[in-house]
Amino acid sequence: YIHENEEPLAFDFSCRGRMCGRCAMMLDGEPVLACVEPLTDGAHTVEPLAGVPVVKDLVVDKSQVQARIAETYKRVRVAPLTEEDIQTYNMDDADELFGINYCARCQVCTAGCPARAMSPEYIGPSHMLAVAFRHFDPYDQADRIVEAVQGGLWDCTMCGNCTAHCNQLEIDHLTIWQKLRDAATERGFVKQD
Repeated sequence: YIHENEEPLAFDFSCRGRMCGRCAMMLDGEPVLACVEPLTDGAHTVEPLAGVPVVKDLVVDKSQVQARIAETYKRVRVAPLTEEDIQTYNMDDADELFGINYCARCQVCTAGCPARAMSPEYIGPSHMLAVAFRHFDPYDQADRIVEAVQGGLWDCTMCGNCTAHCNQLEIDHLTIWQKLRDAATERGFVKQD
């Protein structure tokens, strides 16, 4: 039927293995990476990924959000690295740094985030991972805790939807959010009711 009656459906993909994030879409109302999401028999509804502009059919334009995230991933230094800096690398947050490196920036976590849906000024989990990455980077000298709080750290409900939707099993979102919250609380940036 589809071959005889429907125009071809536009969709985006590249890696076919959860690494590029280009195939992110909504399947039956839930954000998924199409390349690894198993389908069951029966009818399904596919829609473009929520929260980003649609180019055509299932193709979305993530360029604006990707540009903001890329800016956040840049390391900020006010002084050059010294030999002592390099020799005293702190490994306390190595697990978090390692996990965040797996992020494909697909936006599936953000599309499935109820806090982001209710509060568009909240930067969402994908962008918050970039903030966390540089917070855990001992060579970064920007105040990433202030950036996290201003980006809506306390808007997160800690529901775990980001982890449930993310195919990068190496990322422990809730531990990362809790570490950011602990650092914010330690500095007096507590949630305002």
